[in-house]
Amino acid sequence: MNFLTEIERDSLCELFNISLGGAAKLMSEMISDEILLTVPSLKLISTEEAKNIEYLADQDVCTIEQKFIGGIGEGSAFLLFHKSASLEIVKMMMKDYVALNEVSQFEKDALSEIGNIILNAILSNLAKMSDYKIETHVPEFFSGKYEDLLLRRNPKKDNSILLVFIDYKLSGKDIKGYIFFILNFDSIKNLSRVLIEKLK
Repeated sequence: MNFLTEIERDSLCELFNISLGGAAKLMSEMISDEILLTVPSLKLISTEEAKNIEYLADQDVCTIEQKFIGGIGEGSAFLLFHKSASLEIVKMMMKDYVALNEVSQFEKDALSEIGNIILNAILSNLAKMSDYKIETHVPEFFSGKYEDLLLRRNPKKDNSILLVFIDYKLSGKDIKGYIFFILNFDSIKNLSRVLIEKLK
């Protein structure tokens, strides 16, 4: 069975924490309010395990996905929130500028912008810290059932998934989110080893 050692997991957690810190700073400047983004935990799972994640199975979700290719391999990263949480984020970010009954109209644009900032921060930091060249595709927005997302993607059977749990704090509220980093296991393993050397 594929697995990561504790130090490999810690190096990947550090990559995501550094990236989310930069993304939070940029978003805080955009809305003139402090945003905190942190990574409480990370684990490696298979596609089959991903289908049965507690709190996500059979739930309505919103995701922003960004595919990438380069020295690290071919994969994708996507940011995911429960539908109710995504609406809450939009309301908090829009503040008084938008009536509550109009929030859903701005949901796709607002979440796409958030996803674009966060995923770009992760992939650009990954390239910077690992010296891998990475090309990214235009981010895509998806709203619907969690299972439909996985079926629609149909990732390669040999891919593993780094599931990163994130805490999104804004205006005194704490919202749970998820980052799925999908890549071949050997590539994930190699990336963690490169990061261990870079972070020494």
